Amino acid sequence: MAAHAAAPAGPGLSRQRRQSVPRLDPDTAEYFRRALEMLEEGLSEEELALFVPAVLSEAASAPPQILAVSPGPSRLLLRLLPLSPELLEGLVGEVGKDLGGLARDPNGSFVLRALLGVLGGTGDKVPDPEGAEPKKKWAWPALEGEEPKPKGAELPAWFRPLLEELAQGLEKEMPALLSPACASLCLQGALSALHRSQSPACSRFCRALIGCLGQDSPAHGHSPLLTSLQDPARSRLLEAAMTALDPQGLRELFRGHLKGHVRGVASHRVANHGLQRLLDHAPEDVVSEVLSELGPALEEPLARGHPGVLIALLGAAQRHPRLQGDALRWLFQALRCWAPPKHPQCVAALAQLRPLGGGAEDQEGAEPEPLPAVSLWGSLALQLLLRFRDPSPIWGSLLALPPPALPALARSPPGSRLWERILDSPNVPGSARKRLLRRLQGHWALLARDRSGSRVLDAAWTGSDVIQRAKMAAELAPHLQELLRDPHGRGAARNLGLEFFLRDRGGWERLQRGEGRRGRGLGL
Repeated sequence: MAAHAAAPAGPGLSRQRRQSVPRLDPDTAEYFRRALEMLEEGLSEEELALFVPAVLSEAASAPPQILAVSPGPSRLLLRLLPLSPELLEGLVGEVGKDLGGLARDPNGSFVLRALLGVLGGTGDKVPDPEGAEPKKKWAWPALEGEEPKPKGAELPAWFRPLLEELAQGLEKEMPALLSPACASLCLQGALSALHRSQSPACSRFCRALIGCLGQDSPAHGHSPLLTSLQDPARSRLLEAAMTALDPQGLRELFRGHLKGHVRGVASHRVANHGLQRLLDHAPEDVVSEVLSELGPALEEPLARGHPGVLIALLGAAQRHPRLQGDALRWLFQALRCWAPPKHPQCVAALAQLRPLGGGAEDQEGAEPEPLPAVSLWGSLALQLLLRFRDPSPIWGSLLALPPPALPALARSPPGSRLWERILDSPNVPGSARKRLLRRLQGHWALLARDRSGSRVLDAAWTGSDVIQRAKMAAELAPHLQELLRDPHGRGAARNLGLEFFLRDRGGWERLQRGEGRRGRGLGL
C-alpha cells in the first residue's frame, strides 16, 4: 500500500499544508471504497470474521493517521473500531503523534471523536481483547437493595489509560483546538467520554478548557467567559464543560463570571443555552442565587422567545424542593396569575407560556379564560409543575376549565403527554385524578380512534380501579366494530381486551369481580 503527496488543493490551503498532507494512491483508495460498500451492504458473522482481519492487515501497511484523513478509509475505520480492539491500541498510539492535525482535519476529526466515544462508552460497544473472558449477552436484573453499577463500570479496565492518554494530548494543544468547528467537537467529545467513564482527569480537563476560554481580553468590561458564552462557537465548549464540571467548579464559574449578569444572559439568543446547562447541573445554592436574580425578570426571556430558560429553572426547582415555592411565585407573577382570583386561570397562561390578558386586579368570580392550544413548551412546564410537592394550583385550574377542554387536550400530542403526567404523578391526589377522569366520560370512543387520545385511554385504563374500568368498557363496547375498523381503535380494543370480553357471555360478571385474563385486559 502506498501513499503520496496530495494533488494541488484549493487556494485556501497554504503551499506548505498542501505538500504535508499525505494521501493514499488511487488503487488503495479504491480498495477501501469497495470494502466499505461490502460492509454497508451487510455481512454474516462468518463473513465478518474473515472480512475484518483481511481489511486490517491491508490497513497495517499505511499509518493510521493517513487513513484517518482520507474520506473513504476514515469512514471504514469508524465502522471497524467496535470490532477490533487491537486496532484501538495501535490507533491511539499513532494518532497521538499528530493529535492536533487530526482534530483539525474534517475527516480525521470523525475518527478521533469515534475513538473517544468508544473508549468512554458513549459509542458502539467494543469486544474484550483476545484471551479475555467474553461477556454474557444478558444479565439478571439487579436485586432489590443492590447498588447499581456506576457509569463506566462496564468498560474494560484498559480503556481508561488510552482515553486519558488522548485527553492529555488534547489538553496540551487545547488553545489551538478552540476552532475550527471539527476541532472544537473533538474537545467536546473528550469531555463527554471522560465524564461518562468517571475518569479523575475529567475535572482537570474541564478547568483547563475554562482557563483557555477565559484568556481573551474582556469586551465591554465583561468577563472573558461571559463573552465566550455569547459566541455561537465557544458557547458550545462552555456548555460541554458545565455538563461535566463538579458542583464546586460550577459554583466558581457562576460566582466568578455570571453572577450579576443573569438577566442579560437569559435574554441573549446564544448565552441563554449556557444558562440552561448550568441550571441542569447546578447545586441548590447556585440555583437559589439564579432564581433570586432572574425571578423578578422572568417575563423578559419569555418575551424574547427563550422558554427553555424557564423549563430549565422549573426542572432545577423540581430537583431541589425547597425552591419550589419561590419558583412558582415568580412564574405566576410573570404570567400575571399570582393573585388568588387568577389562580384558576394559570393553566390557560401556562399552555402557551404567555401572560394573561387581564391584570391581577380583576375581580373574584370572573369567568376563566378558555384553554388555548397547548404548545410543546407549555406542556413541558405543566408536566414539571405536576411533579412539584404541591401541584394543587395546576390540577385545580384544570378542574376549573370548561367541560370540552380536557377531552380536546387529550387529542393533542402535547396535551396527551400532560394527561399521562396527571395519571402517573405521585403528587396528584387520587380524588383529584378521578374528578379529572370523569371529564372524559362520554368521549372514550372518540379518544380510542385518535392517535394521541388512544394513548391517554391506555394510561387511564392502566391506572383505574375495577369500577372505573367497568364504566369505560360499557361506554366502549357498543363501538367495538367502529374501533376494529380504525387503526388506533383496533389497538385500543386489543389492549383493553374488549373483543374477548364481548365474546364471553359471563364477561360483565367477571369484569365486576376483577377476574379475567392477563393484567392488561379486562381483568386486574
